[in-house]
Amino acid sequence: MMTMLHRRVVPVLLLAQVAYVALLEFAFTFLALDTAEIDHTDPQTAGTVLYAVLVVVAVLAMAGGAALLGSARVRDRTPRALRVGWLALLGLGEVAVAVMFLRTVVTGASGPDTLTGVLASVASCAVALSCLTETSTVLRGTPA
Repeated sequence: MMTMLHRRVVPVLLLAQVAYVALLEFAFTFLALDTAEIDHTDPQTAGTVLYAVLVVVAVLAMAGGAALLGSARVRDRTPRALRVGWLALLGLGEVAVAVMFLRTVVTGASGPDTLTGVLASVASCAVALSCLTETSTVLRGTPA
């Protein structure tokens, strides 16, 4: 049961998170109204570049985690230290994502965002559990 969760379900959840981030970035980039002229504000170049770098790093971390968990070939070719570090950081990042979604659920008004937040936090917790379990398995040297 846990093997199916680690090898099949969690990589799909990670790829769904990548698609979610890509969809939000697309929506905020192309569908948002440009109010800079009305507000008399100019976009901050440094902040925009830092944000773009953080989004790209997060997407690459999630896609790499999906590859490490879902593909035996990638898992076998990745050095042990890199796999442990990658999955541990991804697991801790997913815990942070789950906490942020739960905070939004608790502090926000009830509505459709509540259901989305609960489902996203459950998915993030499942990914974090899988990443941290896989990390401990690699550290113990137990065959996967």
